[in-house]
Amino acid sequence: MQAPCDYQLALADWEGRPAMEPTAWVPGLPLEMTVAAPASNSLVVNGRRQLVEKSSDHEYAVEVFKQAAQSFQDEHDQMKTKIHLFPPSMEDLVDKYAAPNVVAIGPYHHGGTPALQHMESTKHVAAWHFINDSGCSVDEVYGAVCEVADEARSHYDENKVWSFSDDDFKPMMFYDGCFLLQFMLHCVGGVAMDPVLSSAFSSDNINISRDIVLLENQLPWVVVEKLMRFMPSPGLDLVQFTRNAKASLQARQHLEDIPLVWDSSYTPSHLLGLLRYYIVGSTHISDTDESSEPLSEKAKKLSISVSAIELAEIGIEITATKSTAELKEMRIKKASLSGELLLAPLSLDYGNASFLVNMAAFELCTTPDFFEEDEENSTVCSYLCLLGMVTDSEEDVQKLRKKHILQGGAGLNNQDALDLFNRLEKHLRPGVQYLRTILAIENYRTNRPIRIMLYRFIYKNFKTIATVVTAIVGFAGFLATLKSLK
Repeated sequence: MQAPCDYQLALADWEGRPAMEPTAWVPGLPLEMTVAAPASNSLVVNGRRQLVEKSSDHEYAVEVFKQAAQSFQDEHDQMKTKIHLFPPSMEDLVDKYAAPNVVAIGPYHHGGTPALQHMESTKHVAAWHFINDSGCSVDEVYGAVCEVADEARSHYDENKVWSFSDDDFKPMMFYDGCFLLQFMLHCVGGVAMDPVLSSAFSSDNINISRDIVLLENQLPWVVVEKLMRFMPSPGLDLVQFTRNAKASLQARQHLEDIPLVWDSSYTPSHLLGLLRYYIVGSTHISDTDESSEPLSEKAKKLSISVSAIELAEIGIEITATKSTAELKEMRIKKASLSGELLLAPLSLDYGNASFLVNMAAFELCTTPDFFEEDEENSTVCSYLCLLGMVTDSEEDVQKLRKKHILQGGAGLNNQDALDLFNRLEKHLRPGVQYLRTILAIENYRTNRPIRIMLYRFIYKNFKTIATVVTAIVGFAGFLATLKSLK
């Protein structure tokens, strides 16, 4: 996160001062305007000692720095509620996974392409049906959005919304909110909806579903909550919508509903934050779980990454957990001679790839230090880093498909999946569960030297051993035949 600085304020204040040679450097003044006048006082900025002639100049410089520090603190305090821009560290993924295809929600991509502009007419239709179904007047519904518009604006990046006047921003929040809720209502089903609007949603359902979970394409939850109050009873079943979103990560759908424990105390910053919260789930590591053990005292080194070949050689097999969309289930499970790296199964198509990338980007933006926060705050990053760790080739990706860890695949072949995992592994910060899994692998390697040696010998010489055993069995059968003939 870059430290914000009120450059314009500093320049404006400087320009209003009497004409004289500047005697103190402050943020916002070009270096060539700085004059080193003889003085006894000095100010060190960015490693450079700048001279200060008068105490008033020194106070002026200090005040600017204080404002910068306060802005930095304000930015940090808003980190959990802000609607972030895609992380600069993931710049090479922006074109494919950050920009919406058919609908812009919020100001960051508003009217950016002809396709996005085309959807604006659908937003107007959705707003009309939303108001009509609510039984309230336009003034009531729009006025409610205006009440929270200033708060909503504060959640966006200031540099991205300054060009939008209130006359632009407030209608945008209104239309985008109505569109989003009408589409969510369409996804849940069971509620009568205008057939023309429903048809428009159905025709572009996949693209809209992808676009509304992009990090830069979010609506402040305060707007969503305000509009939900106008929905007629029973209204939007948010629990069912979230359950459907979790299920979309699985290629094999359960016919019966899987219960979702709803946390009424949790208030999300936006829709992406809400879905990530329930997709990750709450992680509780038991005392008997090998992945919760600290690093063994016998360990002499610790590798921060382990390849699929290394895991196979020491007897750890990559295995899919039970069919659930919760990504928290990642751990090492030990057996008598071998072990398992358990990973949650995933339906990997283009839409879900975008979903995962943006959930990981959300974690990077909202959690500066993964190891000072609950492990749930870095679960998606941990999961994707583990997938990147065990995929070095297309053959590795195919093995994950055979293990049913990667399912489906529409739009992403093995090479596409490999490129995605490798790029993510390079850009993401490993999370708490990733580190715990790495520690568990090292403990497995350290505490089982004899069993690993035996397993590695069998693994490397399996074909030879199989050939010898086959020959011995064949020879024994030959001898038995001779004996029977005698």
